[in-house]
Amino acid sequence: MKEIALSIVFLLSISFGSMGAHIIGGEVYYDYLGNDQYKVTFEIYRDCQGPGAAFDNPLNYSVFNDNGTLVSEFAVLLLSSDTLPVVYDDPCVTPPSDICVQRGIYIDTITLPSTPEGYYIVYQRCCWTASIQNIVNPGDWGLTIAVDVPGTNLISVENSAARFDNFPPIVLCSGQTLDFDHAATDPDGDSLVYSMCTPPTIHLDDQAIGIPTYDPEMPEPYQSLGWEVGITGAQPFGPGSNISIDSQTGFLNLTPLTTGMFVAAVCVEEWRNGVLINSKMRTFGYRIVNCEVETPMQVDVIGATTLIEDCGAAGFIVVRDDSTEAVDLQVFISGTATNGVDYNPIGNILTMPIGVLTDTITITPYLDDLVEGDETIIFNIVVENICEGTFDTTTAYITIEDYFSMILLTEDSINVCDDFGDIGELWCSVTNGVGPYGYYWSPLPYADNDTLTFPATDLDANLNVFSVSVVDQCGKIVESEAILVYNQCPLHPPNVITANNDDVNDFFIIKNLFDYDRVHLQIFNRWGNLVFESENYQNDWGGKDMGGHELTEGTYFYTLTPESIKYEYDDQDKTLYSAHGFVQIVRD
Repeated sequence: MKEIALSIVFLLSISFGSMGAHIIGGEVYYDYLGNDQYKVTFEIYRDCQGPGAAFDNPLNYSVFNDNGTLVSEFAVLLLSSDTLPVVYDDPCVTPPSDICVQRGIYIDTITLPSTPEGYYIVYQRCCWTASIQNIVNPGDWGLTIAVDVPGTNLISVENSAARFDNFPPIVLCSGQTLDFDHAATDPDGDSLVYSMCTPPTIHLDDQAIGIPTYDPEMPEPYQSLGWEVGITGAQPFGPGSNISIDSQTGFLNLTPLTTGMFVAAVCVEEWRNGVLINSKMRTFGYRIVNCEVETPMQVDVIGATTLIEDCGAAGFIVVRDDSTEAVDLQVFISGTATNGVDYNPIGNILTMPIGVLTDTITITPYLDDLVEGDETIIFNIVVENICEGTFDTTTAYITIEDYFSMILLTEDSINVCDDFGDIGELWCSVTNGVGPYGYYWSPLPYADNDTLTFPATDLDANLNVFSVSVVDQCGKIVESEAILVYNQCPLHPPNVITANNDDVNDFFIIKNLFDYDRVHLQIFNRWGNLVFESENYQNDWGGKDMGGHELTEGTYFYTLTPESIKYEYDDQDKTLYSAHGFVQIVRD
């Protein structure tokens, strides 16, 4: 039986000389499927932080019988790959972020007829990185991953190999203790016994230097890794760096005191009915660094320290690194403002449930329309600093000021005339609220300003209704009443109509008539007698009297009175709202 049946290597920054493959380890195990068939699984790990090569695709591996004779060579394609998380379980420590490890999965099905002696499966690749500190000349040695298939001399029933349950941490903090479950699972239920040990390897002299893979692989026996002075398989991190493993559970405890790259290995023996049938080994590498110690829970004040009623918010944001347990934070409030009356009710305990990493305590002042002057809040939140064994208090001093509603003044109405090319101008004035303000004029999307100018040609005839809404920094809105803008130009009646029914100038057509709600028309003959009248003239008088009879040709006197409280026809009081003139009726 072989001393090494399984070798798993987790070595940060392993490369292959000029090949730069950056393989940092792997594992191989198998499951017996019946009828001499085995499902073989390779889990290979590579450093994805650097520029090294991708996973082998295909991966070539070899099968030897017990005496080292090559049975067969196989090739298997990459099935899948994923990036492993860099995890450190101390909430007071943040490990470095410049580490990236990917795992590639290969699964193959092969046939191995039952034999008394059995087989072993092996995959080899060059070479370990020279940065490893506890190995003598690490760049001269290659990686060996192997697993035994016991023969019938040891067991009467075919075997499935044990496999480790958890991926070990790939980074450690110097001076910090690691507790890690290094247990394996055996599908057959065999008993497992764990110990620290020295991993196997292969020297470059055994193959041509510079060849990254071995095709076929080298058979056993394999050399043991050469440790630096003072290093052993039981103490791979050197004197003073304590390491131990529970032989029954595989629970590993480690406190490294140095920094750099270090290799260690865990062996697991597989026992069935009191007989040792296999030995497994996982070789892995830790990158040990000086980690920055941080408080696992941080409390910061958020928002302004001066608030206005119903305008904005302040308070605290609480951030923690570990959410595996619920945490209660103590809250203390004092000051002249009343909790639950002048601002939202706040309890004296903030509970952060399991799974919640970030929470907030928010103070939102209420609007009460009372003139109270400035009110104060003294707000304290107390959290336990588990890294230092103390309590930390974060304090905010907040002032609440009264909010005074906005008052908006505008013009009530103006008059313009598009015939004259007039430019209309509207204004508004805001007091109170919280500036700066936003101005929203309608009906058109005019500029955001307290003064509005526009050409009269943009307007409809007669009445145009404008309005403005003003929004302050608190989101409060005040809206104006309707602002009346009259587009009204002087009335221009003709001085001649040819009322002969030829559809040309048959009617008394007054330009700008519809700039007004209503125009009162009166027609007088030369003796001053009223011959026609319309209270709401519609440009439809064709030279007839009020009885519908045609008037004789000649000159007639008209009076036009537009109905408008804004338009001033001229500056004479007696004709302020009237137009007067003569019109001649011609029929031939």
